[in-house]
Amino acid sequence: MSRGGAGVVSPYTGLVEHAHPMAFTPDAIPDALYSGRSADTGFLTGTESERFSMGPGGSRMEARRSCIGEAVERMSLAGAPGGFRAPLGADARQVGPDAFQRFHPTQREDPAFHYERAQAGDLLTWMPARSLHRGDAVHVPAQMVVFDDPHRADGHREPHVEPATSSGVAAGPHFGFAAGRAVLELIERDAFQRSWLRGSTPPAFDWRGSSRLTDATLRELERLEELCGRFGASFTVRVLDAAADVPVLLAVMRSDRIGVAVGCAADFRLDRAILNAVREALHTHNWCLRLLAEPTIDPEDVVEFEDHIRLHCRPSARPLTAALDASDERVAAIGGPDSWAEVVAGLDREGIEVLLADITAPEVRAAGFHVVRALSPDLVALDVVHAARFLGHPRLYGGGATGPRSTGRPTSSRPAPVPVTGGTARPRRRPTARRTRRIP
Repeated sequence: MSRGGAGVVSPYTGLVEHAHPMAFTPDAIPDALYSGRSADTGFLTGTESERFSMGPGGSRMEARRSCIGEAVERMSLAGAPGGFRAPLGADARQVGPDAFQRFHPTQREDPAFHYERAQAGDLLTWMPARSLHRGDAVHVPAQMVVFDDPHRADGHREPHVEPATSSGVAAGPHFGFAAGRAVLELIERDAFQRSWLRGSTPPAFDWRGSSRLTDATLRELERLEELCGRFGASFTVRVLDAAADVPVLLAVMRSDRIGVAVGCAADFRLDRAILNAVREALHTHNWCLRLLAEPTIDPEDVVEFEDHIRLHCRPSARPLTAALDASDERVAAIGGPDSWAEVVAGLDREGIEVLLADITAPEVRAAGFHVVRALSPDLVALDVVHAARFLGHPRLYGGGATGPRSTGRPTSSRPAPVPVTGGTARPRRRPTARRTRRIP
């Protein structure tokens, strides 16, 4: 992504007010990280979103691009055009909320459960999308695509079906680039959620013995390992069971000062996957250091991404994540697809439907970006609000290469130590009886 010049970053007219290097604390592990402040979407579009963005990278330029990309994603989530209203069940092209199987039936039995089930005939707002494999035009609920308020100021009311997040959203210089990154994020989040909720103990990746990693990647991993060691931190890389056999790597970082910091990445290019995962864990570690000064938080109070990090940031929380790096099994060979065509074919072979929605806001398109939301009824989505965990998908109750077969509810009842960069953010509002915060 070559965008990010003066027309995009400007305190006066830019989509991003500023983007600059940052470190969380003086004792943070130094590496390329940029932070930015995006334009006020509440003023521009009427839909508020978190204005802070950040991005890591192998260089300052990569980190800056990542930071700006996250900001323009949020702009599109708040200002995407194309929504329209229609009753649920009125059009065969509709893919309704129930198709995504977010919640377990027992969750809805709780009188305090905040989210509603849409019924046939309910007037919902929809967004256009297309099937990745067939190219068919479909309609998907706007609440699952953009930051769409189900209880609007104009008096429109519709069932609030789930909390909004930015998982599966990506920006790029063209539609294909953004769509590919969005699909990989869906695969990554599905792998992480299944591993965490089923209490899996994934094997370690013996990256020094891998024949797929380039010499440059091995040198960079050794540099990062030595850098972390100077600050008393160390990491292992774990291999997660993933859709279409796409490499999904989880970096688990520990130190005497924190409980755990994780980074997760999916990519058929193994070099990208492992470096992105380790850098994400490194910056999560630095975020943990800052949060050590904050009050502790109970699991039931977790409603945003930062809450997840705060729950796991202290050394006393290590037992909650012991399974992540408990396995002594090591693997050096990781297979999987070698191209986008093989990723798409693998998803099709496993019967995994992916839907792509172009949500590029007009201002974002004028700046040379495209933003895509990917959704799948066949993959487990990343949840954020602990009182509304996504426990309904059948994939959580089946076996996998790195997880035990489960016929009951998922074994982990604690909020996950979610990865924090590459599309996640810290929203502002807490849930109320009428609406939940938007979570970019």
